[in-house]
Amino acid sequence: MSTMFPQKFLMRMAQTHQLSADQESVFLLRFGENRDDREVASFLGISEEAYRKRMGEIYRKFDISGKGPGKNNRLLHILQNYLDAESPQSEPTSLIANQSPSNQGVVSLNIDIEELVQQLRYRSRQIIQERCATMRVLDMSHPIDLENIYTGTDVLEKITSRRRLGIADLLATYHGRDRIEMGLLNEDRVSSIEALNRYRKLMLLGKPGAGKTTLLKYTALKCSQGEIFSDLVPIFVTLRQYAGVETQPRLLDYIAQDFHAYNIGDELTIKQLLQHGRAILFWDGLDEVREDDLHRVLEDLRSFSEQYYSNRFVITSRLGAQEYVFEKFTEVEVANFRPLQISQFAQRWFAGNSRHTELFLRKVEDNRPIQELATNPLLLTLLCLVFDEFGDFPTNRSELYREGLDVLLKKWDAKRNIERHQIYKNLSMQRKEDLLAQVACTTFYQGDYFFRQVDLERYITDYIRNLPKAHTDEEALQLDSEAIIKAIESQHGLFVERAKGIYSFSHLTFQEYLAARELVYNGNQDTLTLLASKITDHRWHDILRLAVGMMRSADDLLQLMKDYCDRLLIGDSQLQTLLQWVNQKAESAQVPDRIQSVRAFYLTLGRAIAQSDPINLANVLARTLVLDLDLCQNRNLNLDLAFDLARALETKDGEDLGLDLDLDLSLALEYAQEMQEPHLANALTELIANCPDDADSDVQWQNWANDLRLQTVNHRNIGQSWDFTPHQIELLRQYCNANRLLVECLESDCYVRQSVRQAIEQSLLLPTT
Repeated sequence: MSTMFPQKFLMRMAQTHQLSADQESVFLLRFGENRDDREVASFLGISEEAYRKRMGEIYRKFDISGKGPGKNNRLLHILQNYLDAESPQSEPTSLIANQSPSNQGVVSLNIDIEELVQQLRYRSRQIIQERCATMRVLDMSHPIDLENIYTGTDVLEKITSRRRLGIADLLATYHGRDRIEMGLLNEDRVSSIEALNRYRKLMLLGKPGAGKTTLLKYTALKCSQGEIFSDLVPIFVTLRQYAGVETQPRLLDYIAQDFHAYNIGDELTIKQLLQHGRAILFWDGLDEVREDDLHRVLEDLRSFSEQYYSNRFVITSRLGAQEYVFEKFTEVEVANFRPLQISQFAQRWFAGNSRHTELFLRKVEDNRPIQELATNPLLLTLLCLVFDEFGDFPTNRSELYREGLDVLLKKWDAKRNIERHQIYKNLSMQRKEDLLAQVACTTFYQGDYFFRQVDLERYITDYIRNLPKAHTDEEALQLDSEAIIKAIESQHGLFVERAKGIYSFSHLTFQEYLAARELVYNGNQDTLTLLASKITDHRWHDILRLAVGMMRSADDLLQLMKDYCDRLLIGDSQLQTLLQWVNQKAESAQVPDRIQSVRAFYLTLGRAIAQSDPINLANVLARTLVLDLDLCQNRNLNLDLAFDLARALETKDGEDLGLDLDLDLSLALEYAQEMQEPHLANALTELIANCPDDADSDVQWQNWANDLRLQTVNHRNIGQSWDFTPHQIELLRQYCNANRLLVECLESDCYVRQSVRQAIEQSLLLPTT
C-alpha cells in the first residue's frame, strides 16, 4: 500500500492553514487514505469539477500556484517536510496492512483511531451497500433502490402495550360514526433519526411489516455514506443468519469472519475499533432467531453489548415476541404511517407518473378500510403492487383484504424463509384462520373493538378445547390460549395489545373481513336475517358490502335487505305519500332507462325540502327547482348535487349553505323560457323583481319564500310542505341510506340472478301497498 499521512497530522495541517470544512474533507481523504481524485469526489457525493475547485483552494492555502500535476507533488513534498520536522524518526505508514496471507492481521501498535475509522468506513461501504441498498418484498419482480422508496419513519417513545389505560380511554378515539383511529391516543412521536441520536443503545420494536428492517438498513446505508454517524463504522448483522451458522461462533468471531471475507480487516482490527467505541452495530430481527438458538444468541448479545459498551447499538424485534431484557437499552415502538407518509411513499413508488399517484391517493382517501391498511408499510406496499398491476383496486374488496390477510398469516415469513416456533402444535393455518374469524365475529357482534385479555383467552379456549389432542385441564387450556394470543400478535400482527391487558385487531378492516367470513361461511337463514336487519346500522355497512361479495349467491340476502328497507316506512301514511309523489315525478321526467336513479333524485330533493328551516327555505326551493328543470330539459341527472344539498342540510344546522339565490332564480327563469312554460316564467320574473333585500325583515323573506313555494308546487309539482316530525325525518334518513347501501351492493362484484336483480331494481323507492 502506498504512503499515507496520519489523520491527526493532516487535521493539524488543515487547522494551521485555515482550510474550510469542505476543503478539509477533501484534504483528509486525498492525503490520508491515498484515494485518487475520482474516488474522493464519489465518496463525498460531489462532482469532479467541484472536487477540482476545492483542491485549487487547498493549493492556494499552502501558497502553491501554477498549473499542471506538479502542484500535487509540491504539496506532498510540503506535507512530508512538515511531518519530518515534527518527528524525524517517524514514517507515514498504513494502519491496516495489505491483506495478503503473509501479513494478514498485522496492525500497527501505535494506532491512530481516526485514521483506522476512516479506512474501515471506506472498506466496509461495499458490504453495507450489498446488504442494505435494495429491498424486495412480496411479489416484486425485481429489487428496488431503498433510497428511492424509503419514507421517513417515526417512533413512539412509550410502548403502546405498556400504557395503563382502560377500554373507555381507548374508545375515546372513536369518532361518532367514523372508523376508529386506533393509534392516535396520546402518541408521543419523534422521528427515528432523533431517537437514534438520543439513545446510544436502542431496541426498535414494531408490528410485522412496520418497517423495522427497512429503517435499520436505511440508517446503516446513510451511516456508510457519511450522512449520519460519520465518525462510526457501521456493522450490520442479520441475527437469523448469524444464529444459523453450524459452528455457532461468538458474535465477535462472526463479525471478524465477515470482515475478512470482504477484505476489510481482521479480529485485532475490530477489537481496536470496538474498544475505542467507534462502531454502530445494527442487529436485525431478534424475533426471527429459532427457539433452539435463542438462549445462546441472547447471552452473546448481552455479553457483547456489555463488554463493548461504549459503542452504539440498535436491535430490532417484533412486538409481542418474548420479553428480551437488555437493561441498558431504551425501547421504542415503530409508529404507523400517517397520511402524509402514505402520500410520500406513493409518490416515490409511482415516481414519474403523477396521474397514477394522484388516482391511487384519491382511491385510498375515499375508502377508509383501505386507508387503515395503508398505515402499515408492508400492506401499503401490497396496495401499491395491486394498483400498479391493475390501475385500480379490485371491485370485490374482500379479495384485497383476503390477500392482505394472507401476507400477514403466510407470505411475509415464507418469502424470507423464516421458520417460527409453533406455539400450539395442533393449530394449523386453517384452524388459525377459523379461530380468528370466530373471535372477530363474536367481538364485532358485541360491539367490542377493544377486549380484555381474559375475555380473549376465553374465546380462544372455547375454540381450541374442541381440537384433536386438546388439553382437558382448564388451567392448561388457559395457558395455551395465552400463548396463542402472543403468537398471533408477534408472528402475524393481527392482534395488538393496545394497553396493558387490552387487545384489538390490528385493523378494524380485518375484524370486519373475518367477521363477514364467519357469517357467510357458517350462514343459514337466521344469519341472513341478522345481516339484513343491520341495514340501518352504519357500523355494519362494511360487513354487508363484504358479505354480498363473498357469497356464492347473494339472492336471499339482497331480497331480505330490500324487505327491511321497505319495512322502515310501512304504516306511515305521510311518508308513503312522499314516495307516491317521488314515483309521479320520476315517471313525468320520462327517463325510463334510469327510473331508479330518477326516483332517488326526487326522493333526495323532497328530503332536502322537508329538512329545510325557514332561514334556508328560499335557497333550497330555488336550487331544487333548477335541478328539476335541468333534468326535464337536458336530461342532466345531477344526483350528486342533490345528495350534497341533503347532506349539507343535515350537518349545517341552519348555517349558510353557500347557495346562490340570484343565480338559481336566473337559471330557473332561463329554463322555463326555453321549455316554453310562460306561466312559470312570468311567475319567476315577478318573484325576481320583488325579491327582498338583505336588510328586509325575516317576515318579508318568509312571505316571499312561501310565494316561491306556491309557484314551484303549482307549476312543477315540487316544493310541497311535508311538515314531517323529527322522528319521520330520521326514518327518512335511514330509508335513504339503507337503499343507497342496497344499490351499492347490487352494483358491486356480487353474484345475483338477473331476475332477482331486476325485481329489486324495479321496485326500489316505491310506496308499499
